[in-house]
Amino acid sequence: MADYTTISLRKDFVADVEEYIEDEPFGSVKEFVKHVAVQEMESDDEISEAEARRIGQRLRDLGYVE
Repeated sequence: MADYTTISLRKDFVADVEEYIEDEPFGSVKEFVKHVAVQEMESDDEISEAEARRIGQRLRDLGYVE
């Protein structure tokens, strides 16, 4: 039996994702987020530390990360 956890996402972000995946083959935001996370983990592309900081700051500015 698998154990699960919950990840909280802002409602406006979830709404944006729902709109984005409307015509995509994902049945839910959960499926899409899982797909993106797995794809990222399997990617050989690396980002610089500076780019990671920029992305983090942008997510904070947009209110997706506190």
